[in-house]
Amino acid sequence: MDFKKILFKTNSIDVEKALPDAVIFTNKEGKIQWVNDISAEIFETSKMHLMTSNISDFIENSQSIISNAVIMNKPVIAKFIDKEIYYDMTARQIDEGYVLDFRDAIANEINNNVQEQDNTIINREKNNFLVKLSNDLKAPIQSIVGFSQAMADGLGGTMSEQQEKYIRIINKNSSDLMYFIGKLLELSQTESDLKIPEFKQVDALAMVNSVVKFNEQLYKGKDVKISVRAEEEYKKMIHTDQDIYKNILQDLLEVILKSVDMGELVISLFTPNDEIIINKGLKEGIYTGFSLSSSALLLSENDLECMFDPYKILDSTNRKNVLRAIALASVKNLVQSLGGIIWVESQILKSTSFNVILPEG
Repeated sequence: MDFKKILFKTNSIDVEKALPDAVIFTNKEGKIQWVNDISAEIFETSKMHLMTSNISDFIENSQSIISNAVIMNKPVIAKFIDKEIYYDMTARQIDEGYVLDFRDAIANEINNNVQEQDNTIINREKNNFLVKLSNDLKAPIQSIVGFSQAMADGLGGTMSEQQEKYIRIINKNSSDLMYFIGKLLELSQTESDLKIPEFKQVDALAMVNSVVKFNEQLYKGKDVKISVRAEEEYKKMIHTDQDIYKNILQDLLEVILKSVDMGELVISLFTPNDEIIINKGLKEGIYTGFSLSSSALLLSENDLECMFDPYKILDSTNRKNVLRAIALASVKNLVQSLGGIIWVESQILKSTSFNVILPEG
């Protein structure tokens, strides 16, 4: 039997020299029919001995993992008998039996970890680069917004009706672009390593009320009612990073107010109980929590799938919500920078709430 033809369907490749992995061919009962040189090295025996053996003499539960590898069509972990040695094994079934390929699982893991670390460093440097260039990116658009607004207000002289229409379009589109770039840069900031939390005592209730007041223009003219509710103990101070806490509130409030024109928005401050802390996989400690619940923001399961992932949403049918995903990704990064968690609860045709739990200090 020509095993080179079985493996490669050609006689033009020297299998024993060309393959970087250990390759073994067995019949359907597991009897080894052919091996390459590397197989003898990793199994620490001779090729002759391998070809008089069964694969079950070397690999634990060999028939089971071979079947799994064939069915799943992806590598499985193979453990050597009586040795703490593991290899990634792929299996391909052919008429005569199985072609087995073994590759060092530890080496693969190291390579993957190195690549992941390299990607993390590259992404961090990219984000640091964007953050440091933020003024250069914003300044030209700020000029367009400012001058177009001045012209629309008549400071540049009288314009025709058509000119005024065009300048207002320029002003609106440049303002939208300015907001989009601001959120994109905010995401880069939260993904960079430039911001280190600074914990101090702050008045959470006063901070929430100030953020609500700051956003009056967003819901002015809308049929939106905002109320703030706090447990009795929130009349005292909490220990957190004030700037990050306010940014989280601000972004969540913007996300909701830009999506609704009516309904009730309730901001609740609470102390999470032990059950919530355990269910969310948090360590024991002192936590503070808040939620923003809107009766008018109705989300589908499809909306929730990419809620915090702007990179994933670009490939989905929800691409129109990419700005919301960018803002929420920033929120998630900020929450995680404080060691907390955020999640969304949505009841169809009832309400949607964003819930945040943060450790104190």
